[in-house]
Amino acid sequence: MKDLDKFLKNFLYRVGSGVVQVAKEKTAPISNLKTRGTLKRNIKVFSATSSEVKVGNTAQVKYAKFVHNGTKPYAIKPKNKKALANKKAGIIFGKKVNHPGIKANPYLINAWNIYKDGGLKRASSELAANVGEEIAKEIKITLKG
Repeated sequence: MKDLDKFLKNFLYRVGSGVVQVAKEKTAPISNLKTRGTLKRNIKVFSATSSEVKVGNTAQVKYAKFVHNGTKPYAIKPKNKKALANKKAGIIFGKKVNHPGIKANPYLINAWNIYKDGGLKRASSELAANVGEEIAKEIKITLKG
């Protein structure tokens, strides 16, 4: 069947697009900082072939992997100064601060889990219909020949 790769590619692109939509609408976090919504806006389908689809954040959101996977506790040290401080608030934190880490927020996996319960069934039905039509066409051609 010559169009099977095309059907599978379209199916996987549709699945990836559905996951992106769910992530943007329901699962991606929004920060209260100046970057408000940047992570959410930069989720996209990177590629789709007949065997895989790649979904994620663009390179513009370098911190996305830390939000998605979380981090272990780590130390924050000043780069150019003697101590860490917030000049606006007038607070000095010291030469080193032990950050407790960031809890993982796997928004893409959560989006997939939501999508597979609804949108995946619709996309699968469309794929089955397209493949079924293609098989029927090939059977007719074979019987005529």
